[in-house]
Parts: sequence; structure tokens; C-alpha cells
Amino acid sequence: MRTRHMFALLAGTALALGLQPAAAQVVEGAKLGTEEPHTTITLGEPDPHWVYVVDPVFPHLIASKVYVVDGDTQEYLGMFNTGYVPNIVLAHDKSGIFTTETYWSRGARGERTDVVTFYDPRTLSPTDEVVLPNGRFLVVPKKQDADLSTDGRYLFSFNMDPSMAVSVVDVKEKRHVADIDLPGCSLVFPTGPKSFVSLCPDGSFASVRFDESGKAEVEEGQPFFDGENDPVFEHPAMHRPSGQAFFVSYEGQVFPVELKDGAATHGESWSLLGEADKSEAWRPGGWQLASFHAATNRLFVLMHQGGKWTHKHAGAEVWVYDTEKRERIARVPLEEHAISVAVTQDDEPLLFTLSEAASMSVFDATSFEHKGDRGSLGDSPFLLHVFGE
Repeated sequence: MRTRHMFALLAGTALALGLQPAAAQVVEGAKLGTEEPHTTITLGEPDPHWVYVVDPVFPHLIASKVYVVDGDTQEYLGMFNTGYVPNIVLAHDKSGIFTTETYWSRGARGERTDVVTFYDPRTLSPTDEVVLPNGRFLVVPKKQDADLSTDGRYLFSFNMDPSMAVSVVDVKEKRHVADIDLPGCSLVFPTGPKSFVSLCPDGSFASVRFDESGKAEVEEGQPFFDGENDPVFEHPAMHRPSGQAFFVSYEGQVFPVELKDGAATHGESWSLLGEADKSEAWRPGGWQLASFHAATNRLFVLMHQGGKWTHKHAGAEVWVYDTEKRERIARVPLEEHAISVAVTQDDEPLLFTLSEAASMSVFDATSFEHKGDRGSLGDSPFLLHVFGE
């Protein structure tokens, strides 16, 4: 009785003080504001000045991403998730984006599935996928872990499990064709509709030709660089439509290679460095350290000052070369040292540099004028892709 009396007294006091019962407060607080309008934007056809930035997200690798940025405005256009350390390939005709991705059924554990995922470049949404039954090579993304045949029909995905092989996927029929074994060679560099080469430890290429069933012939080539004393970077500057590629060595030698007609043809090498450059210890370095603008025959290379084996150091400058004259025509100082570089392939090209601080700088690739920056670009962006390269 005393308890009930005390409760009644407290309730009466609350009413006397003008306090509202809890139920009334809940009803009053449950009123919702006006719902904000929701709009889904569809992008237009990919522009030559759009850049696709691959971020492996090193703090949590199972959540890698690709950002799409407008180089003219430095604004974000969109983003899509791509699983664990992906590789992306842009369709030659701008009709699609292909990514090689890896997932586990329980997030970071469980059953593993490797796929080639097809994305719509206008919505950035997945539209289809093909399973890679034998997996793919899981490593910090390199552009030549995956690529398209010259006619865009087949996607090649490098694998090492532990033997080396390349998975062939027909992107038109959306099916896995075959896995082609390699003689200890790595990565894929397309040379034709049904052919590619892979880079071998002795400084040579292994040339691969296959038929529609995936049956392949592999031919070993002759070395074009010294893999023991002066290795080349695995990220050449490439222009796929013409088959031109420029492999840069740790010591600054340039090795021109033609990737077409089912083979890799080596040209005469030349040096990025003059005697004064060598005395000042300038060297090429970074991750995706070189890019090539085909219409002007200009090669863009990240350079830094350092000793031997500093080949992964970020570049303090971009050096620009005329590949026909084999001479330097410009030096572009960078406020933020860069690990990756890319140039668009249009008549008014832009130059992109990607820093270790997750920011991207944009330059006019003809006048070298600084156009702007895009800061806070994900967690750990590493690779740059543009259509037409």
C-alpha cells in the first residue's frame, strides 16, 4: 500500500508541475521531418578526361574501390566496390569496365570465389560475371595482371598458384575459355586478337597464341634487357591501339617494344639520363611510373634522386621526352611526390600524378600548366586508368 501511495503521489506531483506523460512525449517526438528527395544519376558516355583510380584500401583490403574523377573539374563522378585487390580493364570501345575480383563467403574467410565482373560505365553497377575456376594472382595491383586482346574479345588474367598461367575469358560470350600455362613468365601484354606475351626472368618474352578452344602454343624469345644487373619496371608506358610500349629500367634505360602481329619486337634502347643527370643521382621510380601520349610521341616518366635500389621511391618530377628524337623536352616539378602517372589520349591531353598522400594533381600535358588537385582520394590509391591508352 505504501508503494502504491508513493507512486500516486509522484504522478500527481508530475501533473501538478505540468510535465507530460512519457507516452505523450514519444508520440510528439515520433513526428518525422520531410523526406529528402533521392536521385540516382546516370553518367554519360565516358569522357577522354575521366580517370579511373584503383584504391586497394590497404587498411582493409577486402573493400577495395575504384573512383571515377573528372580531370577537368577534379570532381568525383562516382565510385564502385571491387572486392579484394582488384584489377580493372577498360573496354576499347568504352562499352564496359571489366574487373578481376576475389571474395570470401564469410568476408575475410570461408569459400573463395574469383570472378571477372562486368560493369556498366554509365551506372557503375555490375551487370554480369564469369567465375575464374582456378583463381587469379593476388598481389598489389599491377595494370598488366589483366588486359584485353587487341580486338576486345578476350580478357586475360594472370595467375600464380604456384605455377604461372593466364586465364582466358570470352567477354562476348561471357564464359571461361581456358587456362594457359606459362614457362615461369609473368603478366600479360596483348599482341593480337588471340595472342599475348609474358615477361620472363631472363629478360625475354614468352609469346602465346591460342585458338577459340583455348589450345595454345608458347614460344620463348630472346632477352632484350639484363634481368640481373638492370631489370625493367613491370609497368611500361603503353598505347594499346598502336601496339607501342616503352619499358624503363631501374638505371634509366628505355626499351621500345612493338606489341602486335602476335609478337613482341624489340627496338634500340636509349637512356633517359645525361651525364649531369647521373652525377646528380636522378633515377626513375614509383609504381605506375611512365605513360605515353601516342599522337605527340611524348613519354612521361616519374623521376627522383636516390641511390641504387630506390626504384620504388616516389617521383619528385615528371620528365617529358620526345621518343622520336630521344631527348628530354620538359621537367615538371611536383608539389606532392607521385607514385603513378597517366596521360589522356585526346588532342588536349591531361597529365595525372597520384601521390602517396592519396591526392591527385592534374596538369595540361602540352603546356605543363598545373590545372588543379583532387585531395582525399580514398585510403591508398595506386593505379590510374584512362580510356584509349
